[in-house]
Amino acid sequence: MGVDILPLVTSIVTFYGIYLILALSFNIEYGFAGQPNFGKVFFYSIGAYVAGNFTANMLMRASGVTGVDFCSDLAAEVRFKVAMSKPWLIIALFLLSLLIAAAVGGVFGYLTSYPALRLSGDFLAIVLLAFGEIGRVFARNYTPLVCGVYGLSGVPNPLVWIGDPRMARLAYSAIVLAIAFGMYLLTERLVNSPYGRLLKSIRDDELVSSVMGKVTPRVKGSALIIGSSMAAVAGVLYAFYVQTVVADDFIPIVTFVVVTMVMLGGVANNKGTLLGAMVMTLMDRLTRASFLRILGISVGFDISYVRYIVTGLLIILILMVKPEGLISEKPLKTPAIEEAEKLS
Repeated sequence: MGVDILPLVTSIVTFYGIYLILALSFNIEYGFAGQPNFGKVFFYSIGAYVAGNFTANMLMRASGVTGVDFCSDLAAEVRFKVAMSKPWLIIALFLLSLLIAAAVGGVFGYLTSYPALRLSGDFLAIVLLAFGEIGRVFARNYTPLVCGVYGLSGVPNPLVWIGDPRMARLAYSAIVLAIAFGMYLLTERLVNSPYGRLLKSIRDDELVSSVMGKVTPRVKGSALIIGSSMAAVAGVLYAFYVQTVVADDFIPIVTFVVVTMVMLGGVANNKGTLLGAMVMTLMDRLTRASFLRILGISVGFDISYVRYIVTGLLIILILMVKPEGLISEKPLKTPAIEEAEKLS
């Protein structure tokens, strides 16, 4: 009897797309702007919360069913039935979730940019890390958001109406990958523009940039806004893939996995981010208990802790052995520089 590897393939592809968006957003903030956003998981969770709450509420309203507990299994079943019968509605909710989450993520990025205007280095990292934990604890205890500790189920795959769950997962994986590479192209254009040069100038010497007339706090804040919007989009894609939203999925280790991707591939290098995200996604997916069971391997402990240890060791090894990452940072290619190279 053959082994069905399609779930594994779709899982790797989907999470690669999600992690790539997160890594690109962190690279803008830290690699190019020098802002160590260790609260990345907070903005990631915002996208998931927005997608889950908004989609679930709209589907319940469209169903016309009343008097059912929003967090119950029955409510989840009702939402799936509505999504199956009204393809246009679930697709519209998916697209709207992406837009709303990007906007909400940007707003929270703006609000949290205030510490960025006053703090730097380790202090900023600690403050943003605290935001991540505050957000998780709030969502865990505020039931109306995503049903508290139990989580919100019944967030249908936007392609659930296809009928065949395998084809729906495969098609959704392709959509996530397309969105991720669209984000990659946009990020490349952004960082290779004069704005990207401005970010790097502030990262390398904020005082000199200020003397040259640049409003450095505003620029650093804008990098956090952009990165936060991107992370929220990744959160939406995650929520629709796993079809549940649980606050305890958004723990600090998610941030440090993303940090490792950027450091491994090469800071301020989007091509390196592609590579780093691939390596860490494979490590994350292929060390899951579900994958090991496919190989007939059974472990008597939670292998997640081994993955956490490996992630920490990777960060230490990268800093000690190859701090520039697998692909070193390259000079930016803005139009002005390209024209000068042609003339020289």
